[in-house]
Amino acid sequence: MPGDRRQQIVDLASEYLQTLGYGSFSYKDLSKKLGITKAAIHHHFPTKEELAAEAMRQYHANVRASLADRDGVETEPWDQLNRYLEQVEGICDQEVCICAAGSIQSEHNSVPASVNAEAAKMIQFLIGWVTEVLERGRKQGVMDFPGDARIQATLIFTAVQGALQLGRAQGKATAKPVFTQIRQNLQPKEAVSA
Repeated sequence: MPGDRRQQIVDLASEYLQTLGYGSFSYKDLSKKLGITKAAIHHHFPTKEELAAEAMRQYHANVRASLADRDGVETEPWDQLNRYLEQVEGICDQEVCICAAGSIQSEHNSVPASVNAEAAKMIQFLIGWVTEVLERGRKQGVMDFPGDARIQATLIFTAVQGALQLGRAQGKATAKPVFTQIRQNLQPKEAVSA
């Protein structure tokens, strides 16, 4: 079915963005893996830029949906943050993947502007979401950190992205302590000293 084929193309492109990066796969790679012609891919996505932008939009939508589902079930700041970190740790466990947005950002200078823009939207969403969680956590007294919540959320996001890169290059055992440290850094002082 054409709709299914289109989605298969997007899913494989997303996988390649996470494992190889934008510049390291071609329509030839996609056609070989899917067992279809390059023309069939071009029918759905005339350019690689359009395909990568769509893959990023869907990746972003999936992340939003997973966090929205969690918001409905887990309203405690620690539960929300832990589930986000567990989701990222799941990527780290694969040892060949990184976040699609992080992958695009690592190739920023060689990726088309429209693809960079989709990655940037996702990054800003995640930083905003973590900011809200941190603000609620500090207000409730269950999290503590210096300075502005948005800056702290940006630090967390960049640490997570760096951990994914490190985990892919040197193994997940090298990256896993980063997630533990993020959690420890947010503990209220009385909880740390107890």
